[in-house]
Amino acid sequence: MHCENQDTADRSWLVAQAEHGNAAASYFLARILQVDLSSGRFERASEWKPIQKEIFCQLEKGAEADHFMAQFHLAGCYHDGAGVDQDHTKAVELYRSLVDRGIPQAQIALGSCYEDGEGVDQDYDAAIEWYSKAADQGSDDGRLHIAVCWFYGFGTTYDRKKAAGIFEQLADEGHSDSQFWVGQCYLDGHGVWEDHKKSFEWYSKSADQGNSYGQWRVGVSYYWGYGVTEDHTKAVEWYRKSIEQGNRYGQYSLGGCYKNGHGVPADIDAAVFWYRKSADQGHLGAIYKLKDLGKWP
Repeated sequence: MHCENQDTADRSWLVAQAEHGNAAASYFLARILQVDLSSGRFERASEWKPIQKEIFCQLEKGAEADHFMAQFHLAGCYHDGAGVDQDHTKAVELYRSLVDRGIPQAQIALGSCYEDGEGVDQDYDAAIEWYSKAADQGSDDGRLHIAVCWFYGFGTTYDRKKAAGIFEQLADEGHSDSQFWVGQCYLDGHGVWEDHKKSFEWYSKSADQGNSYGQWRVGVSYYWGYGVTEDHTKAVEWYRKSIEQGNRYGQYSLGGCYKNGHGVPADIDAAVFWYRKSADQGHLGAIYKLKDLGKWP
């Protein structure tokens, strides 16, 4: 709103506002830096670690001024160990302070901590309880997480047909994460008849909304020829779209393309770079690939 010409505007005004204690400015500056970091432009830890620390500092400033979304993303920093030592207990503490204020994103995040046993004892019943609280406030993400629990049988009856029904209902309403999940169901025949063309259609709908997992899966579909003609060059294009949002699966898949010379010239250094990006986000397959290449840790 401040900048008349967004194409040429720099961040000096936003930085100045953050330095003067404007919590919203600190939050937006942190989010912009997160977009920068996910772009893949920074290849070395010496480049991206200082940015992670700056993101953490800006979010901390915003959180101290009671900016609830700054607090939410600060919890994410503690959860992921981004710009600060990983501390799941601290992340849970921050999420709890937000769920008491009825923030659905925090309710879902706290539910995920219970689902995975991060910072708390694993408790699927508690996870579903928090997902349900978010769903009761109209959160489609809350409904999606409950359906995922049905899909895997976490804390509830294993029922993939029921899960697929919820996924498709939400997908028809335009929920991009659910469109991705419907694609998963049609790809492998989970709760529906296997249909690779339909899986590709749903992945594409998700991808067209900018969903990084949908973009990654469109790439996978092109790579293997699932529901579409095999095309490694297009696969790489979609992996890159996913990577622009920091998706670790897209990073891993692009690493494989560089390793094998599929859709891009073979380049082991580029493969290691993208495997490491993915591994730094906890992708086990990427860690194993780096171990095989003698590049881990």
